[in-house]
Parts: sequence; structure tokens; C-alpha cells
Amino acid sequence: MSVFLIPGLGATSDLFADYQFPFQTLTVDYPAPSTPAAGLSEYARQLIADNGIQPGDSLIGVSLGGMISCEIAAQMFISKLTLVSSCTDSLHLVPFIRKIRQLSRVVPWQLMQKVPFPAFVLNRHRRMALAMFRVADAKFIRWACLHATAWKSPAVHHDTIQIHGDRDPLFPIALQKVDHVIKGGDHLMILSHQAEIQPLLIARHQASE
Repeated sequence: MSVFLIPGLGATSDLFADYQFPFQTLTVDYPAPSTPAAGLSEYARQLIADNGIQPGDSLIGVSLGGMISCEIAAQMFISKLTLVSSCTDSLHLVPFIRKIRQLSRVVPWQLMQKVPFPAFVLNRHRRMALAMFRVADAKFIRWACLHATAWKSPAVHHDTIQIHGDRDPLFPIALQKVDHVIKGGDHLMILSHQAEIQPLLIARHQASE
């Protein structure tokens, strides 16, 4: 059985480049949805087919990747579902983001990806995040911003844990049930707090070996 690593919105599989696991992992990248009208459920089916996700595999989803992981787990048997900086319903998003969701239709994402940022205003982890954002599929970003902010989760998977930072501005920790709290972790803690997150992920999946 494999463990699939599913990144967040605006990120690529490079999000996990520094992570090392003592078990087989496969990373997922985001193509544009097969149709703009597809919701997260339909897109989950696309990822299952494109990446060969099999019954009994486990999923580690970050941010949007956690939301899509919930949809995958609703469509097939998944052994373990681990959400990092994510949620189980769009109501867990900060309300402001949900209120402006329609703006995603008109934001010039391809132009936004080219906006220069002085290196000195970004720390190393934000530079890494920006580098991924610049090469992400702009059509996917537009689609995801619209659909993720109105997402209604299926039933929560029977073996789900959430790892969350207490300073996450997009998914405020007070709005949801969390199993492991990362002190000082913001929405990019998968990069900035690897030393704390990686052992949690290893322990969770080695337990089933």
C-alpha cells in the first residue's frame, strides 16, 4: 500500500521535497480539471484515475489537498486520512475568504504569478511557496478558489487526524477539531515546521506497518 502526498492550492509536489519517510510515498500534482463545472468530488475521481490511487492506500493532504483527500476517501476505501493545515468543511475557512469567493472568477492569476516580490521581504519558506505558485496551473487555481470556498464535505473518514497550526489565518484553529497542534504554525507550517510535522506523519503510518 502507498501513502499519497497531496499539496495545497498554489503548491506542487515540491512542497514535500525535503520530507523523508521510511515507507513508500507518492506525490500528486494538480492538472486543470477535466471541465470547469466539476466540483471537488469530480476532481477527486480525476486524481484517483490519473495517479493510480488504490483501495487501502493512505492520504496526507495539505490545505486544499486535505479537502480533496476527504472526497477521495468518500469514493474508495482509504486506510488513513491525515489533514495538515486543512479542514473538513469550507465553513472552517476564515469567513472573509468565503465572502469574496466570486472574485476568483476575475482575478488575473497568470499575471499575479509574475508579480515580482523583493527577496528581502520574504523568508526562505515563503520564497519556496512563491516559486511553486509561479509554476502552478493558473486554470486550476481559478477553479479551486471558486469551488473550495463553497465545499461541503462528505462524512468524515473513520480514521482521520488533523495537524494544525495555532496561527493559521486561513483555517482558524478555533473553528474545527484538531488532533495535533503545532505551536506557532501558520498556513505554511508544512515548510517551516517540518521538524515537528514529519515525526507525527512517520509515527502515524508506521503504526499500521
